[in-house]
Amino acid sequence: MLKKKITFLAFCLIALALVSLARVSAMPIKAAVGQYRLNTAWQDTLKTGNRSKPWNGADFNLIGKLTIPRLDISRVVLSSASGQAMSWGVGSVIPFKDASSNSPIILAGHRDTHMEFMSKLQVGDRLEFQKYDGSTMSYKIITSKVTTTPQLTLNNQVDGNDQLILTTCWPFNSVKSGPERFIMIGEATE
Repeated sequence: MLKKKITFLAFCLIALALVSLARVSAMPIKAAVGQYRLNTAWQDTLKTGNRSKPWNGADFNLIGKLTIPRLDISRVVLSSASGQAMSWGVGSVIPFKDASSNSPIILAGHRDTHMEFMSKLQVGDRLEFQKYDGSTMSYKIITSKVTTTPQLTLNNQVDGNDQLILTTCWPFNSVKSGPERFIMIGEATE
């Protein structure tokens, strides 16, 4: 009788462990599948020239790919910085203009996931932004700063210039959100 109770208890503990493992694995699996679908949709976007959505119901489409050669990092860029979009990747803060526009491109993302690389960027680093039409622009980081408000204000020096602006929450290692933002500005090199 004691042996049956111990065996039953062991099976219950194993079942509980399997359920717990499944629950903690769900988010990383969902993230991996999401990144795969984003990259597949990006390849479709490049083939067709049409901004693709990675899945039905997405409130964003794909507008570009940001690459940081020194860090060997690339991120698919989404057309929106909404809550849903930023849970999947780097988003465009203002509506993305067509390939001929020289308005600044402003990209935002979470400091602890898709924009974590910003803590390693340096003034002078080269960035590449491939647009959905296949054209690529190169930028060089010229400055970085921390602002005390989450709103990004463009002044006349930025507006109308061909710049790439990256922003994320500050400080990088904080566990709670706050109003400060880390901003890096890159100027076109071509």
